[in-house]
Amino acid sequence: MAIRSCIRKGLLLKNIYCTSTLYPDVSFVHYRYICHRYGNILKMCDHTITREPKSHELRHKSNNRFMHHPSHSLLWQRCFSSSGPPVPPKGPFKSKGQAEVSEESDEEEYGKYIQEICAIPGAGHRVLVIQPDIKTGSRRYVMTTKELKLAETCALVQTLNNWKVVEKRIVRTEQDRKSQVFGSGNFAALIRDIRSKSTISAVVIGIDRLTGLQVSQLQSAWGLPVFDRYTLVLQIFKEHAQSQEARLQVALAEIPYLRSRLVLIHGGFDAGGADLVGGATHMELEKRRFLLQRREVKLKKELDKLHQVRQTKRLLRAKNSVPTVAVVGYTNAGKTTLIKALTQDATLTPQNQLFATLDVSTHQGQLASLLKVTFIDTVGFISDMPITLLDAFRATLEDAVMADVVVHVRDASHPDLRLQVASVARTLRQMLGEEKMANVIEVYNKTDLLSQEQLEALDQGIITVSAVTGQGLPELGSHIEAGLLTATDLQQKTFRIPNSEGILKWLYQEAAVKSVRPDHKDGQSLIVKVIISKAAYGKFQSKFARKQPASTNL
Repeated sequence: MAIRSCIRKGLLLKNIYCTSTLYPDVSFVHYRYICHRYGNILKMCDHTITREPKSHELRHKSNNRFMHHPSHSLLWQRCFSSSGPPVPPKGPFKSKGQAEVSEESDEEEYGKYIQEICAIPGAGHRVLVIQPDIKTGSRRYVMTTKELKLAETCALVQTLNNWKVVEKRIVRTEQDRKSQVFGSGNFAALIRDIRSKSTISAVVIGIDRLTGLQVSQLQSAWGLPVFDRYTLVLQIFKEHAQSQEARLQVALAEIPYLRSRLVLIHGGFDAGGADLVGGATHMELEKRRFLLQRREVKLKKELDKLHQVRQTKRLLRAKNSVPTVAVVGYTNAGKTTLIKALTQDATLTPQNQLFATLDVSTHQGQLASLLKVTFIDTVGFISDMPITLLDAFRATLEDAVMADVVVHVRDASHPDLRLQVASVARTLRQMLGEEKMANVIEVYNKTDLLSQEQLEALDQGIITVSAVTGQGLPELGSHIEAGLLTATDLQQKTFRIPNSEGILKWLYQEAAVKSVRPDHKDGQSLIVKVIISKAAYGKFQSKFARKQPASTNL
């Protein structure tokens, strides 16, 4: 028999269809449990018992209708998320061809949804950038200024292809949590000004993330698409992602943002801004929730596979005793340029733009001691980086967490240096922990752009370098070597070895030979200083020290 329960609270009305032949293990008590779990305090209304369809064909149609109705599937998932009967299977068996068609359909619908939510055309936008001058609350400016924040927001806009800042301004607000962000007087002035200008096609608010209600209110009042900094960063990531892993991570970071805009696109709040982000849609709200859920699961599975590949590469580097150095820092601080200067890797092409590097890349180099090192280039940070971005780039950031030494590159020439350093330090502390943070090597880069007075004003005790001129690179190399000796099983050794044997050749192959000189006490021997791993040192002792009395450790 099929039992239909109507659950009502205010305007909420949901129908539950359940066929006892399809779910023989679900008792009447469970139907009451469904109602309780779905609404918590929703009261159960009338129960009507209807007859089960007599024919098998009708019963199959009834079951299929229940299984594929998105609101019913959502109800089952919500009811049985933590306990209770198992979630029913999602529809009848599908062949491989049908599954492929379903995935293609999902991609098509997702593309439509992206266009509706983001409203980012290929032709770009002519943008008015408004930087709120926040006077109270947790997001008021402490380590930076409204002018510097405006400059960074404009830089984000200019990084996007075909986007241009045509006007920018700072507008005072006491509390940016208001539904309209600004006070009534400033908001009314903005409405008159924005609606009177035909040169503006979009407005960017210099806040890390606007709420759905704020987006709806602003778009309804101004008649233009409204974007926050998070939307800009996501779009930059999408444009700059090159590898499969980077594209997957960006797509995963996009899911929480799209999920937060679901109500807006379906006419939520006051429905005032829905037409500006794609207009009315025939796809049901819950169907799109399932679309995002399926896509999120798929992306996570694909990223897990790539994560296993990256883990295998890390284990191989560890097996070969190649130490790793992760270079991290604020976006456009010169990380890639510094790695190129340290490794002389001609394949690296640094660019003077925000988030030029999204794909983690490894580059082989040698320190002055001839110690072989793998440098890891990582994605840049930005102030108020959303946690969803950090979560999506977990695999990428793991390379920094697992590296033997972390080098934090600071842009010494940037006027907002203080905020950038604090933002990176806060993110690194979440990733590394206090113990490893104490061993991070701090470096001031771009010192060639500073005057002598500005150089003297920098924090003492921090290495100053210029990746362009090469100034300070030897000192940085020495600090990296010292950090590796502390963090790894590498050790410095001095050997006296026979001059005529093949031991020196072996040491050049298995260790970093720092220096070689004749032994003045014995013209037949050499004094060799090396940096050698614990495993290689064991091989050396087994192969030479016991068989060659003249091979000794000094």
